[in-house]
Amino acid sequence: MLKTLALLAFGAEFLSGGMNQVKRPEHYAGRAQAVGVPASADFVRGCGMAMIAAAICLQIPFLRRPAALVLAALLPPITYIGHRYWEIEDPQQRSTQLTQVFKNTTMFGGALFIAASK
Repeated sequence: MLKTLALLAFGAEFLSGGMNQVKRPEHYAGRAQAVGVPASADFVRGCGMAMIAAAICLQIPFLRRPAALVLAALLPPITYIGHRYWEIEDPQQRSTQLTQVFKNTTMFGGALFIAASK
């Protein structure tokens, strides 16, 4: 029961993020293109759908490991594109984005832990 609750809580952020990418792919594609990452709206939408599917698959024991690896693979580019704290001069905004980088780093570690667990 505790493991199920933990996986639901872990997956919630990915469900939310995936839904945002599905609903607003042009916005996220534009952000990616602005930093030199050639991502189309269709690609962003597909990544959002993959994120949603992987978050759901965390609850299915035989799909848990590959789902966690998919989520781990999505986090570095999302973090690089979306949380470029080093480009922000305002200290408060910079701190907020750095916090998001650490949150994503923690989620990356959690996804790897899930993938490595039985």
